Amino acid sequence: METLKIGSTGTLVQYLQSTLKTLGFYKGNIDGIFGSQTKSAVIIFQREFGISQDGIVGPNTWAKLSNFFYIVPTDVSYGHNIFEINLEGFKSKFPFLEQINIGYSALGKQLKAIRFGTGPKQVYYSASYHANEWINSPLLMKFLENLSTAYINRSEIWGYPAIDLFNKISLYVTPMVNPDGVDLVVGNTKQYQPDVYNYAQNLSRNYPSIPFPNRMESKYKWD
Repeated sequence: METLKIGSTGTLVQYLQSTLKTLGFYKGNIDGIFGSQTKSAVIIFQREFGISQDGIVGPNTWAKLSNFFYIVPTDVSYGHNIFEINLEGFKSKFPFLEQINIGYSALGKQLKAIRFGTGPKQVYYSASYHANEWINSPLLMKFLENLSTAYINRSEIWGYPAIDLFNKISLYVTPMVNPDGVDLVVGNTKQYQPDVYNYAQNLSRNYPSIPFPNRMESKYKWD
């Protein structure tokens, strides 16, 4: 996992800020800029969990944060990097979810389907075919988090016992069909793969009427 510190920027910093905010350690904006307020929140988190209090998110701090990787953020630019973090969290928190490799993107990113349930009735949900629709990826992931939490707690979700749903249906979800496009729109490609970004930008000049990239900021949050 990438080390984060003062001066770091990007979607991973947004994820850090969102997680610390959910846990009650951070009170600032989710802006993707690792400044003094983010550093102070990291130090408080490190103190709480018995880590060296240097304000740097390195291996030891990420290891403690990994306990909360299953929490899907709904206030960040949700790129493939954060999607993979949540998948790792789901493996630990919800081991009954089956993660299925269904292929690879043009840039080699693994495409994942997630299965909830073992019943005979099969249902399929998918999202983010088009890059600007990336906001649907955290929507489906949050749905899976809430559904799986209800199953663990033997409680209901929207009036239905989650355990009955698990036994009666097989729900397959592909939350991010087009991770390359999503990363281009949310800013990951520009930050981590500048050559790919420049190639796409040059290609976009053949279509001057379409803004490049047509980014939609994270201004929505669901309960």
